[in-house]
Formats: sequence, structure tokens, C-alpha cells
Amino acid sequence: MSRGAPRPGRRGGWLKGFLVLIFLLPALVGIPGVLAYTWVDHQLHQPANPGGGKVRFVVAPGSSLHEVADTLHRAGLIDSTLVFDLYARYRHLDRGVEAGAYELARNLNMEQILMALQTARPEELFVTIPEGYTIKKTAAALDKGGLIKGADYIAAAVPAGYKYDFLKDLPAGLSLEGFLFPDTYLVPRNATAKQLIQLQLDEFAKNWTAARKAQAAQRGLNALQIVTIASMIEREARFDDDRPKVASVIYNRLARGMLLQIDATVLYAKGVWQSSVTYDDRKINSPYNTYLHTGLPPGPIANPGLKAIDAALQPAQTDFLYYVSDPQGHNHYAKTSDEFAQLLKKYGLQ
Repeated sequence: MSRGAPRPGRRGGWLKGFLVLIFLLPALVGIPGVLAYTWVDHQLHQPANPGGGKVRFVVAPGSSLHEVADTLHRAGLIDSTLVFDLYARYRHLDRGVEAGAYELARNLNMEQILMALQTARPEELFVTIPEGYTIKKTAAALDKGGLIKGADYIAAAVPAGYKYDFLKDLPAGLSLEGFLFPDTYLVPRNATAKQLIQLQLDEFAKNWTAARKAQAAQRGLNALQIVTIASMIEREARFDDDRPKVASVIYNRLARGMLLQIDATVLYAKGVWQSSVTYDDRKINSPYNTYLHTGLPPGPIANPGLKAIDAALQPAQTDFLYYVSDPQGHNHYAKTSDEFAQLLKKYGLQ
């Protein structure tokens, strides 16, 4: 016998006990004794919308029991979220439901739905790709999740086989780094790496609007250049108010032909994530090392979110040429090398 299943002949006992809870809430139910019993019994044992076929619904990550009930109500699978909540608690069936997309038969009643949710496995699962992750770091996260192999993801993250206008300027040999939009995606339980990448590229295409294309064109830049700048902003600015300012430093240094000297590009060249960059790191021989090469690196160094992309399109108007980050991750800006030296001393970075 499964856990929580009623014993034969005891249905009347637990139902009467459950109804005591309902009778204690007359203001919410609004109907007396016998009618209340009949109403609750109908809620539990009759499908809300009888019919054939299945109904799809999505349980968001971290959903409470009440939120699951509300989702089922909006999907037309139950009528009363109150009865669902109370009955689930009474039967000790109020455990968490795994996040994801489910399909249940339309002709199930509330009691059957609650029992089904105890063992149901979602048809689709959530995969979250954080902003600023590289392809390599995303692959490592996928390996931990166990849904998609990281090696498959890396192998599929190349332009060949994907037809998007924003990819047309990618040089030969470059991966899809920068264009794999970070977000939370619902993917089939048996999803392939290519299916996830397709979703990410579709989401980038959705956000690479005509307005954003026009802003890039006004700056004389293509999608690859904007995303490259945005990727550096994403890795160098932890807070929203820093993103446009970091963008302004990048544009100001480019305009003057200065080396960008962005630590995050060195770490990308090194292939590791670490809290600081050493003197030897800054001598790494790579086109991504902006301490050695002027201009933008060959391509993005991470997959930026929309805020970083918008900062690259709409930088703050400043005269800043330098910045340092304090221990809390806030950036502080300078216009001259002398001001920069003072900031380094102030924050113990020299």
C-alpha cells in the first residue's frame, strides 16, 4: 500500500475529520453542514473539467503548495485551491513538487491529482544559465545537473548549423561565446545540447530587437562587437549602476587608442576564474589579452545578460579612463593616471 493511501472502509472517517476543518471556516465556505459535505466531496472526487486528453502545467522553481494549487486552478484541473490546500495538509501530502512542466489527464479528480503529484516526474525540467557564464563554465554546470553532458554542449556551441543574422560577422574558428543568452529554460527531460543552444540563440534573437540593432548601427558596430563589449561589462561590473560607467571607460579608451587592460580578458585567455590577476598573467600571449593588444578582443569573453548589452549600447557619458573594484565589488573611477594611483592606494591594491 502506498504511503498516505486511505485504508479500506476508512474513507468516511478521514473525510469527516477533514470536514471538521471546513466547518471551522464558515465565513470562507459560506454554506452549512450537509451542503458543505456534499460540496467538499464533489471537489475531491469529481474532475473539475471532465474530458479527454491531457493538460500541461508548469510548476515554477521554489513553488509553495498554495502556488501549485493556484497553477492547477488556472490550468482548469481543480476548482477550489482552499480544499486542495487543506486536504493536502490533512493527508500529509503537502510535500514540495519538483519544478518543471507536467501533463495530467483531464479526467482526474483532486484526490487523484494529489496522489499523482507524489510520484510524478516532470516532462520538462528547468535549466538555468547565469549571466556572465562562459561556454566552458556552463558546460561544467550542466555536468553537475546531469541532464545534458558538458562535452556535448561545448561541441555543439559552434556557428555551423545555426542560421541567424547576428552570427554572420563571426570570424572562422570562433565559437558561439556571447550569443548563448543566459536565462532559465524549460527543456525536455531527454533534451540534447543542441536543443538547449537553439533555445538560447532564439532568446538572443528575440532580444536583439530592431531598436537595439539601430543603436549598434549608430555607433558603427555590429552584433559581434556589441556583444564583445557587453561581455567585458558583464564580467567587470557586479552592480547595475556600474555597467554604463564601465562601458564608458571601454569606449573612452578605444577612442584614444589605449590598451583596454581589462583583467577579465586575461582570465578568459588563461581559461580560469580567479579573484585577481598577477603580473605574469598579464603577459599571457593571447589575442584576448587586452594588456598586450589594443582594440577589442577577437570575440566575447562570456555570455552577457540584457543589462550589460544595453550598457554597451548606451554607455554613460564620462571622461573616465580607469576604474578599480573595492572588496565589496563596487567600482571607483578616475580620469587620470594620478587619480587611478590614488584609488589603488586607497583600496590596498598597490
